[in-house]
Amino acid sequence: MKTADAKQIGILCADDQPVFTAVASQLRDAGQTVRFFDPRSELSPTHIDDLALLVNKQVFPLNLPVLRYARRTGTPLWNNLVATIALSSRLIGLRALETVGFRTPRITFEKPEFEYVAKPCYIWHGDPELNGEGGFYQERIHTEPIDYKYYAVNDGARVQTAAKRVTSKLHGPKRFLNQIRPRPTLTRRLRRLVTRLNLRGVGIDFVKDDKDRFWAVDVNLAAGYRDSGLEPALYESIRVDLPNQ
Repeated sequence: MKTADAKQIGILCADDQPVFTAVASQLRDAGQTVRFFDPRSELSPTHIDDLALLVNKQVFPLNLPVLRYARRTGTPLWNNLVATIALSSRLIGLRALETVGFRTPRITFEKPEFEYVAKPCYIWHGDPELNGEGGFYQERIHTEPIDYKYYAVNDGARVQTAAKRVTSKLHGPKRFLNQIRPRPTLTRRLRRLVTRLNLRGVGIDFVKDDKDRFWAVDVNLAAGYRDSGLEPALYESIRVDLPNQ
């Protein structure tokens, strides 16, 4: 049973994640109590009962039952639980991206003759691999080995966005290159996704082909927001979800 005086914010995220630790410090400075929970360790209902809000930044299957318990007993979740479960499937995520107008590469369930990226069906089953083994196979868009990461955060008043360029993990360790100005067409569709799925925060990975077309290749509710400048928006997004705020 949820306690009446619950005032603590829980963040389901590693306690050394730089963006969310900075946001947690800002929340503490504003008088809130914040506790991090390891997303790879199982939570119990007793953890949830003392929370005013659970920020479900990163979710693994072992914690889905307690997230359902939180919703059933009245503990608010930062990101919509139904969307959190649905977008854990990469195939559903790609379909959601198509539905709001993004261009996505073709996929097959048998290894294709063209160059591809192998992907596990669920986000918690590992990382994509170039020309490897996977649950399905996504056509590789031929381009420079750079990803364009777009982020959106609903701060309660509007959906703020940011974008950056990073080196592709398919070709080695990811490395930040620079922030970029988000393209209006992509941000409009990104905001549409946030609104339709009732999200607080989300990230989308794009690649750009030699015709300057952007292809959405992944959607991520566990986005890290590093080098995005969205810490103030994340703070407001969490604060506005607190009861009596």
